[in-house]
Amino acid sequence: MIKVKGRAGILTILFVFCSCFLGIFLFSAWLGTVDVSWSDVLWSVLGKSEENLANTLIWQVRIPRFFMAFIAGAFLAVAGQVMQILLRNPLADPYTMGIANGAGLGVNLAMMGWLPGFFHQIYFIPVWGFAGALAASALVLALAGGKKRRTNAEILLIGIAVSMLLGSFNTLLTYYAARQTEVRHILFWAFGNLDKSDWSGLWVAMGFAFPALLFLGLRKSHWNVLLLGEEKVTAMGFRSHRLKNGLLIISAFLTAAVVCFVGPIGFVGLVVPFWARKLISITQPGFWRLTFCMGGLFVSFCDLLSRVLFSPFGLPIGLISSLVGVPFFLYLLRDSSRRTSF
Repeated sequence: MIKVKGRAGILTILFVFCSCFLGIFLFSAWLGTVDVSWSDVLWSVLGKSEENLANTLIWQVRIPRFFMAFIAGAFLAVAGQVMQILLRNPLADPYTMGIANGAGLGVNLAMMGWLPGFFHQIYFIPVWGFAGALAASALVLALAGGKKRRTNAEILLIGIAVSMLLGSFNTLLTYYAARQTEVRHILFWAFGNLDKSDWSGLWVAMGFAFPALLFLGLRKSHWNVLLLGEEKVTAMGFRSHRLKNGLLIISAFLTAAVVCFVGPIGFVGLVVPFWARKLISITQPGFWRLTFCMGGLFVSFCDLLSRVLFSPFGLPIGLISSLVGVPFFLYLLRDSSRRTSF
């Protein structure tokens, strides 16, 4: 695929994005278990509809679901891009590195009441999700440390092992919860689901991820230095361990903000960054914004697709993304074996 260059190319991408965004948004507002006419959708979106069932469904159920799907995909895509820059490997993402399962473990333990609660539930669950994600990152770093200098491929394998380990703990919690009353809540997080999306959760997720996105944007020129390799990073006067720790914290924040509210949605951070790098260069100014927007469109489209193909209730979004992601993961695995660099 040829990379997009010049003002005309950027305007073309912007036009395609706006068209897809508007189309998915309108169809998401229209589609559901209760039939709503297109006229109701248009008048409601324009703010000229009367207070009735259709208007309530659109603004309190369907539109929050669309925006939650969008930001979930956007955050996971950026987190995946961060991990791939960190390891210079297209197979790295928050799920293969164990960050998502770590966040899920923190959420599940908090929901079962095994971790201390504070403030309101909608606030303390994301905090424990972030703690789990950060703990998983720290575990990967600890296992990858030591006297022997690990290659990026070895660190990736360590991340996969940690992900499997934490996934086993989550499965154990699900088995335990099957004998308790919490099993439905645990299963909700296990599959990745947008059914409980609302405005309050949406704002908290955005507020939780905002510091990470701000930090990423302010120092975006620093992260690309890691693509040059350890020796060149050191020669340029950067401390590679600080850059890597910063990227891990950013990925943990973004992943936890998603997992805490919609559960794990796999392979977004694998698929979207690959195509973003195919469209424009990683050093171009709009690269991170493109990754953000593509991730949002990908997950919101997957959600819309699940509700169209499996009407009226649809399938959990995590299952749909996995159906796309697993074959793509195998393709990347085959492709990466023929290339020596990211």
